[in-house]
Amino acid sequence: MAQNNLHIEAKKVLKRYLENILSKSKLSNGSVDFDENTYKEIYKYIGEAKKLKGIWMRDTDLYGLIYKQTSDYLTENIKERWKTSGYLKDIIGDNGIKNLSDRIIAYLESIPRKYFVYFELPSVKGIGVKEINLTDDISLIEKVSEDDFSEIKIPMSSPSWLVRALGGVGSYGNYSITKGQLYIRIQTSGYADGTLESSAVKKAYSKIKQFILLAKIRDLLVEKEKNITNFWGLSGYPTEQGSPIFVVYDKEPDTEKYLITLPKIVSEYISKVRIDEDILKPDRYELLVENFENKDALTPNDKVKILQKRFQYPIKLLKTPDTDADTEPIKTAIEWAFDSLTNDNETVAFIQACIGLEAILGDDEKEEPQKSLQEKLADRCAYLLGKNFSERKNLRKNFIKLYQTRSKLIHGRKAELDKEHRGFLRFSQNILSRIIWKEISYIEDKEEISD
Repeated sequence: MAQNNLHIEAKKVLKRYLENILSKSKLSNGSVDFDENTYKEIYKYIGEAKKLKGIWMRDTDLYGLIYKQTSDYLTENIKERWKTSGYLKDIIGDNGIKNLSDRIIAYLESIPRKYFVYFELPSVKGIGVKEINLTDDISLIEKVSEDDFSEIKIPMSSPSWLVRALGGVGSYGNYSITKGQLYIRIQTSGYADGTLESSAVKKAYSKIKQFILLAKIRDLLVEKEKNITNFWGLSGYPTEQGSPIFVVYDKEPDTEKYLITLPKIVSEYISKVRIDEDILKPDRYELLVENFENKDALTPNDKVKILQKRFQYPIKLLKTPDTDADTEPIKTAIEWAFDSLTNDNETVAFIQACIGLEAILGDDEKEEPQKSLQEKLADRCAYLLGKNFSERKNLRKNFIKLYQTRSKLIHGRKAELDKEHRGFLRFSQNILSRIIWKEISYIEDKEEISD
């Protein structure tokens, strides 16, 4: 493990708390039980650990870490764990308690850990290239040969109806990368525990939202009706679960890997997006000036070249650090735009789009009167998107109506979008996408000027 060594005194304090917790813990048929006798020490441990790792770990993460490491230790060291009950100290002894405490501290020292997060685009087929690097931490990947990405083999559990059909068998193979399918791979760091809310996965999920929304705005990805095959889960069995996300520890993939499912509403949206093949075709000018391997029948490498060119503005944005003051509002707006597009509640989707507009058009100045704020945002929208006086006047007028509808919803004077105002949902999503693209184009312009 890559170590971020804790101070020796901090380790002593943590070890004392952990040994007290573990000594008072029990096993009930192999299941770890931290009861009320351990809570006081657990709170002390969490408080101390948060001083050291609070950037990456929540209270629930720190609690879950003890549980997981203890459970893994028992599986490794007790043959008939699930038949074992009693105090943990009596089962593994004083040395076992000390070794387990050291193990938990060693894991804490390894945080932030680096992970690869693989996100499936279920309706997007690959183009025959194993890896397309977009940025240092974002790639499009495809299993071209059987040996590609062999580290991703996560045991799958059968749904209950299949367990009964198979006579009680609870596992039937592995989840893995599907050959010929396109995935987004994000390299991220932090803590992962198999949930979307853990810091490493949460950062990757943000990047995924940004990529998909930008690809949609650029028309690289287009929405189509969901294919009937998308109603079925992996291996062809019906499922209510969302699309899978694979998470693997980059240093030692076999020691730590997770399968996470996306929220179903997001999965349903993702299942409708496909690559627009027309956008991967060269125009007449490109056929004249670009060097292609085969202009008559584009090779996979030719398609990669075109894809990267079509996506050059979004790549500029995705390459910027998350802490960059100029692009942070754009990325925030992109995530709100994605959430709006994937939400099937029109009222909530409208509010999310409005928040995205405020994120990208607003600033950090002190709160202003409502009328002044809506007029400032309307002016910024109009002058950013309007090509002439008439367009700016019309945009400003409609933006103020939109904002008035938003204010009524936020302040409880309207419960939901009615038929009269439902058009503002599409209007808000449309102008948010246009503003995002406009702002991204300035990143390119700014860099060209500085060169």
